Amino acid sequence: MFAAMLATATPAFAVTDVLTVDFGFFPQGTTCKIFNTTGKVTMRTGREIEFKIKGDTAKVAFRCSQPDGRTFEVNAGALLPQGDHRRVSMQINQDDHAHVLWDDGGLRKSIVPGILVWR
Repeated sequence: MFAAMLATATPAFAVTDVLTVDFGFFPQGTTCKIFNTTGKVTMRTGREIEFKIKGDTAKVAFRCSQPDGRTFEVNAGALLPQGDHRRVSMQINQDDHAHVLWDDGGLRKSIVPGILVWR
């Protein structure tokens, strides 16, 4: 199911050079793994989990596990705004929505509900 979701959900017209994805407001001890990118990935942990992906961002997806054993998946590539953007930032929130920010001649923001696929 996860592979099928990733294969069909990403628009071909979203091009982003650098994607930053921040998992905010998740319980301490939550861990995430990244999939579907050959780009350069750096990860920083602390109060939140933050990934920075340079290149190959169109199909980026995450699978995360919480300390209570619940897992979820997020297809971040499908959340990218249309067009070519040098940098896009996302905050993925546990209450099942994302804030997506990018510059398009001015700061743009999109709030996307229903993004977590719980397993």
